[in-house]
Amino acid sequence: MLPRHLLDGPSQCQLRALALPQRSMDQPLAHTPTALTANFCNFCGKQGNFRCKRCKKTLYCSVVCQTEDWKAHRHMCKNVEAEPAKEQPPESCLSPVSGDKSDCLDNLDLTSIQRVYMKDIHSKVITGTEIQAALVEFQSPGRFFVVSQSADILEALQVITMELQKTYCFQTTSAHKPVVDEVCAVQYSCDMSWYRGLVQQLDADLAHVLYIDFGNEEKVPFERIRPLTAKLQQYGPCAIECSISGVVPAANNWSGKCCIAVRQLLEGKIVTVKVLGTLGNGCIHAVDVVLAKGNTLSSFLLEHEYAEMVVDNKAPSEQDITAMVNASLENFKRLSVGKDDNSWAQVPEPLTQAVGDSFTVVVTHIQSPDKIVVQKVDNAVSIQDLQMKLKEHCSQIPASSVFRPAPGTVCCAVFSEDKQWYRAKVLAYSAEERVCVGYLDFGNSEDVDLTSLRPISQSLLATPMQAMACGLAGIQPVEESWSTECLQALQSRISNRLLLIEIQGAQEGKVLVNLIDEASDPQANIAELLMFAGFAAPVVDTNNDDQTAAPEVPVSSPEAEALVWSCAELSPDGQAVLLRVSCVENPGKFFCHIVNPTDNQRLMELEAELKPYCEAEASPFHPKVGEPCCAIITETGGKCFRALVKQLCEDEVFAALVDYGHCISVKKSHLRSIKSELLAFPFQALPCWLTGVVPEGSEWTAEALLWFQSMVEGEVLSARVLSVTDEGYGVELQSKGQNVATALVAEHLAKFIEDEGKQEAVSGKLNENVTENRQEQSQNPPEQERTLNDAAPSLVKVPSFPVDWKTVVLPVNETFQPCIAAVSNPSLFYLFGPRQVAEEQIQEMMLLLAEHCNSQVSQPSTSDLGKPVVGAACCARFTADNNWYRAVVLELCDQEATVVYADYGNSEKVSLSKILPIPARFLQLPFQISRCSVIDKELTPVEWPEEVRQMFVGAALQHGLLATVQSFDGFSNMLSLSLPTESGGVQVHAIILDALQALSQTDPAPDQTQPDKTPANGTSIADAKTETCPAPNVPPEMPHNIEHGTTAHETLPPEPAPLIPKLAKNTEAAEVDPVQRILKHMEPPCTTDAKTLDALASSCCCQSLKNKIDQLEQLIQVQLSLIKKLIAQSK
Repeated sequence: MLPRHLLDGPSQCQLRALALPQRSMDQPLAHTPTALTANFCNFCGKQGNFRCKRCKKTLYCSVVCQTEDWKAHRHMCKNVEAEPAKEQPPESCLSPVSGDKSDCLDNLDLTSIQRVYMKDIHSKVITGTEIQAALVEFQSPGRFFVVSQSADILEALQVITMELQKTYCFQTTSAHKPVVDEVCAVQYSCDMSWYRGLVQQLDADLAHVLYIDFGNEEKVPFERIRPLTAKLQQYGPCAIECSISGVVPAANNWSGKCCIAVRQLLEGKIVTVKVLGTLGNGCIHAVDVVLAKGNTLSSFLLEHEYAEMVVDNKAPSEQDITAMVNASLENFKRLSVGKDDNSWAQVPEPLTQAVGDSFTVVVTHIQSPDKIVVQKVDNAVSIQDLQMKLKEHCSQIPASSVFRPAPGTVCCAVFSEDKQWYRAKVLAYSAEERVCVGYLDFGNSEDVDLTSLRPISQSLLATPMQAMACGLAGIQPVEESWSTECLQALQSRISNRLLLIEIQGAQEGKVLVNLIDEASDPQANIAELLMFAGFAAPVVDTNNDDQTAAPEVPVSSPEAEALVWSCAELSPDGQAVLLRVSCVENPGKFFCHIVNPTDNQRLMELEAELKPYCEAEASPFHPKVGEPCCAIITETGGKCFRALVKQLCEDEVFAALVDYGHCISVKKSHLRSIKSELLAFPFQALPCWLTGVVPEGSEWTAEALLWFQSMVEGEVLSARVLSVTDEGYGVELQSKGQNVATALVAEHLAKFIEDEGKQEAVSGKLNENVTENRQEQSQNPPEQERTLNDAAPSLVKVPSFPVDWKTVVLPVNETFQPCIAAVSNPSLFYLFGPRQVAEEQIQEMMLLLAEHCNSQVSQPSTSDLGKPVVGAACCARFTADNNWYRAVVLELCDQEATVVYADYGNSEKVSLSKILPIPARFLQLPFQISRCSVIDKELTPVEWPEEVRQMFVGAALQHGLLATVQSFDGFSNMLSLSLPTESGGVQVHAIILDALQALSQTDPAPDQTQPDKTPANGTSIADAKTETCPAPNVPPEMPHNIEHGTTAHETLPPEPAPLIPKLAKNTEAAEVDPVQRILKHMEPPCTTDAKTLDALASSCCCQSLKNKIDQLEQLIQVQLSLIKKLIAQSK
């Protein structure tokens, strides 16, 4: 938006004249230099109109040339002033040869810039006064800007505008790199005029600027920003930032309707603004506005229900926090059932310092002389980088109703004053939806709404806490506590200054320091100044050892903490596992990763944590052989890796990258110590060698190495461990269905081991089963090429069809509208829920699954894998795209099975040849379908009657069905299903129990004419709806519709005996007409449409149609029996 030069209403012409002042006719355009004088730059020879400000003689064309020439010029530069001054840096020494531009360049020094901050130009708005003002910028009732219409302010605005154009319109200095909270001269993008702007945020080479005299904002490149001249520092911001006092939005944010209504009330009018107080750092004013009808803006917002009365939101003191602890736990627990408590996110380690260290700091928070929070200036880049990562992280995570972090955990919180994200520790719950947080990197705290919090990532916790708690050493208050005058004097003396800290000791969780202001002349010790002013007294130290003997802050100790680490392992049982090679030396020595999406993601997150940790870790590191550390590899752009020291040289160290296997030379200066938290994740590089073969000669040739690399690098390899030694794992590798060892022998690049003795000499200790198989192979050497996979078939663990696959546990007591994917019976059906894992993980797992299944299909033993059972997990090939997916079996026939695809919720009938067992590693990611039941195991019959099952399917199809999670019995989620209100709102399980009871009385014995093992068709919800849908495409996406499918009636796990429940007297029967209730609940299963009849006709013979008719007649008899019974009960 434009700086608001032009306003509607009475002040329009007045402000136009201020923003665009007219030059009078008698005012000279500029002072013109003498026409016959030619001035040339002393450095480059070009025309130069500026001279050195110190000696007033040497000419330059720009500050850049003067800077380059300063090394030579400084020896002859003499100050022409009466009193000699100290040698100045070259950047401050230019003045124009002629003209009136000296003020412009004298104040634009590049290295010795006197920056102007917002605190230096506070507005002089007095609390309790009323001002006549015009609205210049409106965002919401919580943030808008007005300009006072007093003559002083309008005159100041005119002076500021003219001075800015005069000072900066002709300047030629290079771009100025601003800092946050600095007030600069900024060239506006629309009219290219200069205005005062407050730098709110930096992003690459752009600055987010607030124009303090008009209230609008924009992003500006650095080349259009200059340091503000000192002449304009005396003028406060002409635009007053306001927030309506006494009310808060009725919802979380001010509604668009509210903002439009308020804008119409204020825009283009001169209104009376009552200043009631200040917010935050004093730059925001709490106000109320008197409207034209005499009422106030706050009363207008309350009257129209746009706002509610404000709840006090002041930052709590330590006493307030202590008082809230007990109530906080209750507030937290009250709504925390089934929520994410963020318990894994613990407070990162603080910065480690030692007694005697000294460094430059800036104060971020002050409570008293013994409670000061500072940040190290050396860590400014790390802090800025952390803030950028926090902003990017939080912008990608929406607010979640299930995120409720526990007290003591760390999350991301948005600060109320600048609306930026920071790392915060949850201190207490002041209310059920209000949280008190402490900002880890700045030391302050405040009370925020729960919606202002977001989960934090592991990488953002890698950077140590940047806030360091300090106290001035050697002083104490004169009285019982520090006086208000003392706190005010301390704040004015140390705020916004670079100070030197000298650590003297530690006490009560903070470091005791000497705080020195080096900028003053002479240097000032802050503690001594407080004592000199009478605000503090020296400490009478009765025990000098108390401060340093047992420090309670992280001060480095001579005794280093013992580091413990572990390595990833392969099972030696011969089971096939997928590997990916990370480093190859030769076929006898290479390193691999286990193909596991979870471990791969964790390794990426760990590497993201290492870089900020290494940048923040500045303590000297003395490497020792066999000791883990962090290594900065310059060849990879400064990436950091975990390493193990192998050998020491003079200035270099040979280290092994433990997560990849490479051994490289690293400079000692590029090594950092490593903390134990970074060693918790096992080292990922697995040392391996290829078993069964040795090189043709004494060592592996270059040709063999290249051929081996071409076989394994970049490929997902199927491997089996045949031996384990201290050197690593002897493995048998399959690449693209080809045995690598056999291929090497076929290319005459290796040879098989001739006997068992040689193999033991190479591979060491063997698994007993492997030894027997290898002995058989040595007795019967292969006449043709045979793979090592054939040598030990007993070691291959055939994947199974597990029925106890882990299902998603739904939150207890949560009510929702279920999306039912498939139904077997009331005790076994499946819900389709939201994504539990990232889509990238699903796709990566699908690729590995496809590779596994394709390799299994090509093997002749596929037909001997056995048949699955109902409810078992499996791999199924989808008909539409011939891709393999994770699935669950719903129904079994002789040569076909109906499956529901576990990650997409659709189902179809496939041939048994398209179903394979699923290895356990593909069950690590949770299915997107959840196993559920509405009937307890004790009440489940052995065989569900078809009438009851169809009744349940009809109830499940009701629009508006509600589900409430009751419990989880270890196998499935127990749900309570309620029919919609228009259908009576009756519990579905009550209908099922009524039907079972009625059937037990009307037909206690099974029909002997029916076969004993007739499968009852289970039904997917899509089947009952008679819709068709396409298959999931590749990459798989959520299908828009769901395929037809049926399920078997068997319950999982099977129960021993049929239990027919006895129906208790239903209290709802007295309230609802029993006839209407039964008729309503029975209608859906009996409804059919043309598509359903066509499907039945196309898939059933006459005998099956007759059976269907018999079932319908039996169902009608059950309905009539239930109606009669309920009528009798109601009478």
